[in-house]
Amino acid sequence: MPVSGMSTGTADQLYLALRVAAIEDYLDHADPLPFIADDLFINFDEKRAAAGFRVLDELAKKTQVLFFTRHEHLVDVARKTLDDAVSIVTLPVASNSPTPRSEAA
Repeated sequence: MPVSGMSTGTADQLYLALRVAAIEDYLDHADPLPFIADDLFINFDEKRAAAGFRVLDELAKKTQVLFFTRHEHLVDVARKTLDDAVSIVTLPVASNSPTPRSEAA
């Protein structure tokens, strides 16, 4: 089946599998680099997101894993799935108002 025939969630699962396989292959012969994921699980149901977090937990034993999300439910799934193995940093929400800039005279 071509990727274009897959659901978004299934294509995202394939993308995760390929990324993890590539980084594990890389780690076999090179120094570790961080694995960065940005909202990788937004199209996963809770069960698949939990499985994805377990995969990232295994990868974190070999290299640093950074997972960015703005979806609170994924933070909850990560906490529930990984318990103490996860460190969560919440950034402040940016305001919609632009910061005034001073002008040179």
